[in-house]
Order: sequence, then structure tokens, then C-alpha cells
Amino acid sequence: MEIASAVTAVFSSVCQCWDCMSRKRMYIQNLRDNLTSLENKMNELNHVKGDVTRRVDMAEGEGWIRTSDIGGWLGRVEALNDEVSRILADGKQLMEKNCLCSCFPKNCRARYRQSEAAERKQNNVEAELGRGRNFEVVAYEPGDLILKRSLEAVRGKMEELGHVFEDVRERVRREEERHLIRTSEVGGWLERVELLKEEVGQILEKGRHEMEKNSVSVGVGGDPQSHSRNCPSYNQLSKHAEKKRTTLEEELGKARGFTILAYEPNDPLMVEIPLEPPVGLDSTFKEVWHWVSDERLRRIGLYGMGGVGKTTLLKKIHNEFLGIEHDYNVVAWIVVSRPTNPKKIQEAICEKLHLPKSEWDQTSELDRARKILIIMKRKSFLLFLDDLWEDIDLLNLGIPSHNHQHKSKIIFTTRSEEVCGLMQADRTKKVECLPQHKALELFREKVGEETWAAHVEIPKLAVSLVEECEYLPLALITVGAAMASRKHPDDWRRAINYLKNSPSDFAAMGERVLSVLEFSYEALPNETQKQCFLYCSIFPEDYKFEVDELTNLWMGQGFLSECHGFHEARDHGIDIIRYLIRVCLLEEVDMPIDKSFKMHDVVRDMALWVASEHGQKKNKILCQEKERSFEPKELLKWTDAEWISLWAVDQEMENFPITFTAFSRLSTLKLWRTQVETFPKGFFSSMPSLRVLDLSVNLRLAELPEDIGVLVNLRYLNLRLTEISKLPLELKNLIKLVFLILDRKCRVSKGLIPSPPSLRVFSWCWGLPLFVTSTEEIDEGEELNVIEELNDMNQIDDVCLQLIIAVAVQKLLAYCPHLQRCLRELGLRWCNGLRSLIIPKPSLRRMEHLEFLHLEDCEFAEISMVEGEYGCGGEIGRSDGSGSPLLSYPEISCLESKDCFGRLNTIQIWECNRLREVTVLIYHAPRLNHLEIWGCDSLR
Repeated sequence: MEIASAVTAVFSSVCQCWDCMSRKRMYIQNLRDNLTSLENKMNELNHVKGDVTRRVDMAEGEGWIRTSDIGGWLGRVEALNDEVSRILADGKQLMEKNCLCSCFPKNCRARYRQSEAAERKQNNVEAELGRGRNFEVVAYEPGDLILKRSLEAVRGKMEELGHVFEDVRERVRREEERHLIRTSEVGGWLERVELLKEEVGQILEKGRHEMEKNSVSVGVGGDPQSHSRNCPSYNQLSKHAEKKRTTLEEELGKARGFTILAYEPNDPLMVEIPLEPPVGLDSTFKEVWHWVSDERLRRIGLYGMGGVGKTTLLKKIHNEFLGIEHDYNVVAWIVVSRPTNPKKIQEAICEKLHLPKSEWDQTSELDRARKILIIMKRKSFLLFLDDLWEDIDLLNLGIPSHNHQHKSKIIFTTRSEEVCGLMQADRTKKVECLPQHKALELFREKVGEETWAAHVEIPKLAVSLVEECEYLPLALITVGAAMASRKHPDDWRRAINYLKNSPSDFAAMGERVLSVLEFSYEALPNETQKQCFLYCSIFPEDYKFEVDELTNLWMGQGFLSECHGFHEARDHGIDIIRYLIRVCLLEEVDMPIDKSFKMHDVVRDMALWVASEHGQKKNKILCQEKERSFEPKELLKWTDAEWISLWAVDQEMENFPITFTAFSRLSTLKLWRTQVETFPKGFFSSMPSLRVLDLSVNLRLAELPEDIGVLVNLRYLNLRLTEISKLPLELKNLIKLVFLILDRKCRVSKGLIPSPPSLRVFSWCWGLPLFVTSTEEIDEGEELNVIEELNDMNQIDDVCLQLIIAVAVQKLLAYCPHLQRCLRELGLRWCNGLRSLIIPKPSLRRMEHLEFLHLEDCEFAEISMVEGEYGCGGEIGRSDGSGSPLLSYPEISCLESKDCFGRLNTIQIWECNRLREVTVLIYHAPRLNHLEIWGCDSLR
């Protein structure tokens, strides 16, 4: 058994050795065949490589990028070429050796290895050959090329759609010129294409920007630069562009299906507005219609007070278009009112443009504006905007601006001239009340001929009623209609009395007239302006008040207390007056010297009505011209009053009850043109809250009672044009007094002026007693004391003075710098001894607030200006003719400055018979607008 096992093992080993030797022998024998086969396969692989390379070159020539797989394959084939070349070269060297040498064992091993290597490499070649033959994609299109192709495609499609868009729009325009209305389908399509133009433009611009930002040389294979041609943004933009191209294709398809572009509207372009033939508007209409006909004027504003006929005029202009040919294809009448509602305006325009309600009903103001603007930019439009209360940004509503390429016109009405400016009106027209004869004609039309002819007195009484309405059309219509059935003269007399004393109770005046005017009051921007306006109603009808009078009363009442200082408050008061004029609540009145202001009678009625809380508290403001106003039954009304203004009272106060009811609410008491000589004891003690006490123009009032001193809240005291010659010492107790206005005849004792610590305004001028005929009858020391005290009062801001004594004039001009800065009015009378009025230029410059200069019956022959602090060449001599100088001055300088009197606007010179010229005054008053010279015989 052991021998058999050993034999088997030996036989197996011999077989294995034989097999191994047999395989190696075959490799050695097949070397030539293996080399030949390898060479053939390599050649075949190179042919496939050539085909693949040509495909790659063609793709890259078009800007494509070879795939990473192709790049790797070509690299491997190149490496195989080198390896196969070495194997073939080494194999040929072995084959060329002689047979003898080949029998040596070393040479056999080399042939074996070379043959084996050739066979393995052939397998590699065949593997790559299989891969090369199976390549379907050798390169890919990069992101930048895809984006470029997509952008070009969407641009071309947009150009194609743009041509179709222009054709459709032109056809629609021709239809709309015939006043047809584009269909909703066509209108929506045009809007969408407009938006698509913008969107495509944005896509193209963004694509251009992205490509410029990432522009680099085109990379190949694994070139790190190739990633820049495949930015993620390129892919996103390409998809967006392709999606938009599809949308453009859809819109092109829809346009090709259009058969009807426009249709005949159910409602006409314009419908006549019901309107009775206007009375008294012919000349105004003619002027405004001339502007309407001028295509260069695109915005026209009509303004005026409420009820004056602005809407009537606008209706007449609107209806006038019905009788003429015009090329406006959008016409809209819109009542704006207050508060301004932008949505309401936009809805009215959308309806006129026949936009489907579903497109704008639930959208935002901005979205509606965008839709409106797209359409309106292509239109010629005419808009009538009635009752504007504030500036409206029309562009924000979708209405094109002034430079609109097509014809446009906007005509609007408002109660404020300021709104006309804010609306950039090319022309503005104030609609005024009617002339008297036209007002009477309108009133007669409303009364009716039957009533008019019912009694011979009615036409005469009608004149009084028309005057009470002050020619305001709305009031004339209301009152005229109320009188249409009243045929007895007594009814007419009672109506006149009602309108004079209680207009809100007459017929429908409160509801139809005063409430309409009240809107102007409610539109005032703040409570200060509202209070200032209502305060104007305490003046009588047709009263012409001046700026200083009104602003001083406002300050006295405390309405302007938020201002710092008198001059700021006065300027603010002037601004309020100007604003009230612009909104037609006050009216300017030209006066000989300066402009004054008045309140229209019906506006005044409205103010009194509003101030009395719509007539619920009629005694809150007592403003009346009544002869028996001091009767006990009238005094009972004072208990509820806050403002009292009485005038033309022919009754004394001597019958006043001894015990007064407390007038605790009273803050203003204005008594003027009355017969009052004095006030009963305790009269002022009943008025603890009184702030304003105006007793001016009471020509018999000779004294004030001692209890004036209890008015600790009094801020304003006016005693001008009274007979009061002496002030009670108790006046020093008025610690809150700001305004003290006295006649020049009133004696001012030393120490009285500085006593009220709050005094800011002091006036002491005019009204000299008739018996005073020369300076000898005037207390020289009094004038000097007043000047000295005023100059020492740092808190004083505003002073009006009339000086008579030459020494006082000299002192004012030379030694009172603070007082010079406070002067607003200065009057010089007589000034005996002044042969020349010589004013130092530094003093002149300090008189920055001087507005009014009055010279009367003065002896000086010339007026000069000098350099230096003390003024002039020449001397001031005494009135006795002694010639001894009061003061001497440096020599006159001829160098004058035109900016000395910065605010002087009025100069009056009366009966200065020796004065030879006033040139120097005029030269130094650049703002002079009124020069009045009378009785100056020597003037050249």
C-alpha cells in the first residue's frame, strides 16, 4: 500500500510539472502569433479612437464639452499605445535572436514572459475597443450655450409676438376712435403682452448680465475652467426662458383667434348732467372755456367759497362738450369730496374704462393703479373732478402725469387756492359771488313771478334779503325758494330780521347752507386755526379788520401761545390769515394804505352757528348791534357767554344792577361805539376769566373803575379812541397783561408801564385832545419817562409811539437802542426846535421792525442820515429860538445804505410846510409801497 501511494504521488507530481511545462512551451511557441494579434487589435483600437476623436472635435467645434468618460477613455488609449509599442518592440528583438541561443534556458524564460504580456495587453485592448464602439454620447451642451439658445429663442418669439401686438393695438385704436370699446378678451390680451414685454426684457437682461459675469475661456475635459460654463444660474434662467417662450407661443395662438376686437358700448361716452340755466356765470364761463380749448393747458382749477357756484360752472363746461366734436375717448365725472377716497376714484375710472369688476374689485390700490395706467397711457382723456379738499397724487391712482403723450385735460373744483397750487394747475380761476343785479335776478327766479308781483313792496324787500345773503348763490337759492309762497310784506320783513339776528333758524339755512360751508371749517388742519377762524365772527358784518388788530386779539386770547416771542406769534398769525384767505374763509379787501380782510356774511353766520354748537348754545357768543344791549334781560345772556362783542349801544351803564351774576366763562369782552361813560362799581369783579378787554372807539368813556385790577387773567387791554386821560393805579395788578393799547391823550404815570411783568406790546399814539395846540401844553417829562422805561424793559417786543417833544425825539434816536429795535409805528408831531431831522445810521439799522412812519406839522426843513452812533450834522435848537444846542453831531456822510429800514412800507407826511425833500427816506426804505404827502408846500 505504501509503495502504491508513493507511485501515485510521484505520477501526480510528474503530470503537474508536465502541464506547467506544456503551457509555458505554448507561450514560447506562440510568441509571434501573440505579438501579431496584439498589433492588429491595437490598430483596430486606434481606428475606433480616430472615429471617436472626430466626433469629439466636431462637438467641441460647436462649443460643446467632451464627457468625462470620453476624456478618460482617450487617455487610456494613449497609454495603451505606448505600452503596446514597447511590448511589440521587445518581442521583435527576441524573435531575431538565433535558434542556438534560444535553446538556452534564459532565452526561453524571456520569450515566455513576452508572449504572456502580449496576451494580457491584448485583453486590455479588446476591453477598451468594446467601450469605444459603445459610446453614444461623446460631448454635452454646456449651460451657457443652452442659455444662449434659450434666450435667442425667447427673443425671436417675443419679436414675433410684438409684431402681432402692434397690429392688434392699431386695429383696436382705430375702433376706439369710433368710440367703440375693446372687448375684455382683447383688453386682457394686450395687458398680458405688455407685461410679457417687461418680463422678457428682464430675462434677457439678466441672462446677459450672468453671461458677462461668468465669461471665461471654454474648458475641455477636466479643465477646471469648464465649471464656469455650467453655473447653476444658467440652468435656472434657461428653464425660465423656455417656460416664457411657451407662454409667448400660447399668446400668439390666442391672437390668431381674434375675430372681434371691439363692440358698441351700451352707455354713451358722455351723458348730459341735469342743470338749470346758470345765472351770472357767462363771463367766467367764457374765460375758463378759452383755457379748456387750449390743448397746452392740461390742468385747470376752479376755486371759491362753498355755495358760490363752482360745481354749476363745472357742469356747464361738461355739458358744453356734448355740442362739439372732440377726440377724447375717456370722459369721467368724479365727485371726490372728503375724506378723499382713492379707491372710489379708481373704481369710477375702472368703470369708465369698462374693466371687468373681477379684475379690480378685490385688488390693492397699487394693482388698480397699474391696470388703469396701462390703459390710460394709450388714451386721450378728459376728467372732471368735483370738490377736491386736498392734493391728490393722480399718478398713484393710475392717471398719467402732465407730460402724457396723448391729449388730456383735468378740470377740478376746490375751496382752496392752495389745492390748485398743489395740483399743479396750469390756470386757476376764483369763482366769485354774483354781481348785485345778477344775484337779484337769480333770487327773483327762485321766488317766482307770482309772489314777486303779489305786493309792490316785495321787490324792495327782496333787495334787503339779497344783501343779507351777500350775493352767495347757494344762500340766494335757499332763501328764494323759502320765500316763494310768502306774499305778504310782513313775512318778508320778518325774514329779513331772522337773517340778521338768527340766520340758522330761517327756513333751511342751517341744513342747506351753513352745514355746507361748515365743511370748510372742518377741513382746517388744526384746532388753533379753527379757533382763530371762529374768533373772526365777533366782528360786525362787513367789518374790515387789519392784520395787527386780528393777530393781537388772537395772541391776547392765547390762541398763539405755542409760539416763542411776539414776532414769531405775529408771523404765525399772518400765515393763518393768508391760509384762511386761500381756503376762501376770509376775503381780501384793498384799502388805501394796506390790504384789509373781511368775512363773507354767510360765512360769518356759519362761524357763529358752529361756535354756538349748531345753535344749541346760542348765548355762547354774543355778537350783536343792539341799542338796548344793557337791559337786565340782555344781561342774563352774559352768564353763558364766552365771547361778547357789542357795538352801537346807545345806553348808559348807570342802570346796571348793583349785584352782578358771575360771568365766569367770559374770556373776551369787546364794547365799542357805545355811549358808556364809566362802568359801575364791581362790574369787572364778575369776570374772573377775562383775557381780552377791548373798549376802543367809546368816545364818551372817561375813566376805568378801580376794580379793573382784579382781572388777574387779563392779557389784552385796548383803550384807543376813548376819553380816558388817566389810568388807575390798580392797573399794576394786571400781572398777565401782554397788550396795552392807549390813546396819546392818556397820561402815563411814571412806573406804570414796567409794572405788568408780562407786558410785550405797548401802543401810545394818536388821539391828542382837541385843546392841545402846541408842545407847551404837553408834559415834557412824561414823554422822556415813557421812552426811558420802555428802553429799560427787556421783555418788551413791540411799540407804537407818537412823540411831540424834540428832546424826546433826540433821546429816542440817540440813546435808546433796545426801544429802536421794538418800534413798529412811529409818529412825530410838531417837534419844535428841530431844524433838521437827523437819523444816525446805526439807529436806522436797529429799527428792523419799523413799518409805519408818520410826520405831521413838523418844523424841520430836511431829513438826513449820518454815520456814527450819534447821528447828524447840524444842531437841535430849542423852540425859543435861542439857538443853544441840545446835542451836536459829526458831519454828514453821503454814503447811504438801502437796507436800513428793512420793513418800512408806509410813510405819511402831513402839513410839514418847511420840509424841502424826502428822498433820503424813500432811498432807505426798499419795501416802501405807500407814500402819502399832504399839505407840504415847500416840498420839491
